[in-house]
Amino acid sequence: MARISLDSIDSLPGFPLSVLSVPMENKYKCQQCLQVLRKPVQAQCGHRFCVHCFKQLTSSGPKPCEACRQEEIYEEPMSILNSMEAFPDNAAGREIAGLPARCLNQGCSWTGSIKEYEAQHERHCEFERMQCEACQTLILRTEKERHDERECEARTLNCKYCKVTFNFKDIKAHDEVCVKFPLQCKDCGKKKIPREKFNDHSRSCAKSKSACPFNEVGCKSVIENGKISDHEHSSTMEHLRLLLPMVLSLTKTSTDASGPGEWQEDSGLGLYRAPEEGAAMGGGAGAAGSAQSVDLEKKVNALENIVCVLNREVERSSVTLEAFSHQHRLDQEKIENLTNKVRQLERTLTMRDLQLSETEQMVQELQFCTYDGIFVWKISDFSRRRQEAVAGRSPAMFSPAFYSSKYGYKMCLRLYLNGDGTGRGTHLSLFFVVMQGKCDALLKWPFSQKVTLMLLDQNNREHIIDAFRPDVTSTSFQRPISEMNIASGCPLFCPLAKLAGKSPYLKDDTIFIKAIVDLTGL
Repeated sequence: MARISLDSIDSLPGFPLSVLSVPMENKYKCQQCLQVLRKPVQAQCGHRFCVHCFKQLTSSGPKPCEACRQEEIYEEPMSILNSMEAFPDNAAGREIAGLPARCLNQGCSWTGSIKEYEAQHERHCEFERMQCEACQTLILRTEKERHDERECEARTLNCKYCKVTFNFKDIKAHDEVCVKFPLQCKDCGKKKIPREKFNDHSRSCAKSKSACPFNEVGCKSVIENGKISDHEHSSTMEHLRLLLPMVLSLTKTSTDASGPGEWQEDSGLGLYRAPEEGAAMGGGAGAAGSAQSVDLEKKVNALENIVCVLNREVERSSVTLEAFSHQHRLDQEKIENLTNKVRQLERTLTMRDLQLSETEQMVQELQFCTYDGIFVWKISDFSRRRQEAVAGRSPAMFSPAFYSSKYGYKMCLRLYLNGDGTGRGTHLSLFFVVMQGKCDALLKWPFSQKVTLMLLDQNNREHIIDAFRPDVTSTSFQRPISEMNIASGCPLFCPLAKLAGKSPYLKDDTIFIKAIVDLTGL
């Protein structure tokens, strides 16, 4: 009997007994895990095992069959479990696959066969509870992804500032020590300053306050870093007054400690004291001189400290000035670059506006365009348009283009609501215009088709009609060499008086004009 291949099978122990919707027969029970057989194999003794259980039993070599012993039918070598002698029990597997099954997870109502349970539902049920590997919490399978990303207390995060890895529960502790964590300066309000650079910012912050460099001689002012220079300039006299007593004290001390053989004040008279006279002063004068020397040394040290402070302020001011100059240059470059970008965007916007205007015009033409030589032009807001014509703001208006055919003549109408030429102020003047089309090279020129113009009676009783045949010698009907030819038509098309009162031609402040091009011969 051929040995079954167990090493390549990734299997699980048997199905729980409660999965079955019907009582289980003993022949479907694994002799090792005592569950419903999963991928059953049959030993040479006849007992069945799950392939997973059999693999575990025989992993360290042949073993005696405990089921044979319990049934008191143990007989060697038949009762020795050996992977070399076992074989897959496909018949039992098919029988088990057809058994009715149900889901064990609380809240799930799935039912089907063992085969469907294993292939489609087991380890895919949305009601299955599983243990989080990190925090050991039981969660629904459908919530695992959200739990791992948002809820697990033991999930691993990367600091978005310094990229260091830590557990979620340590996030607050990490924020307290993160060198890249952004802080805000309370003095100037600047945000997003990395913790590692915050001390440097505090020292250079223009809004941060510090003591005046002359505080060692008595200046009590506390000022912003950016205003120290202004304070030094505005308080120069005050600082000199504070320094004066110290300078005078040093001068006096120097005079008192002067050496033998020098001129000194004596009883209000300027007398020269000889060296031997100084020697006769006694030991008390020497002790006083020593104390004065110590006091003088302290004051000199104080002045040296002040000078050091002033030197540091000068150096810092120079560095700050250089930094400001460098930043100013960078800002100027940025401004220039942004200005160029704005100009480029303005040019692009202008081009887009032009394209949009052309597109809107094209859409409008397509919306009202006809290709059969017949065109009806609806003109609304007649009263307003007429007033604009009378005032001279918009004396003429053009209709959308229309065509004699899809590839035929391109035409439009031109209307003067206050008249034109001989009809100015008394008539509507209506003209016919031949326009430049895309297929003019294929058409017959000059244009010679009969044109009929109509003002429609909206009661459909008596239309105002005028018709004409083109004068083929006129430039108005030759092939256009520009966008449109000179208009030709009827300056006395309709008396304005016919549009007054309750005119059938004017209703709801709207008139309708119709043009018909005779297509005979085209």
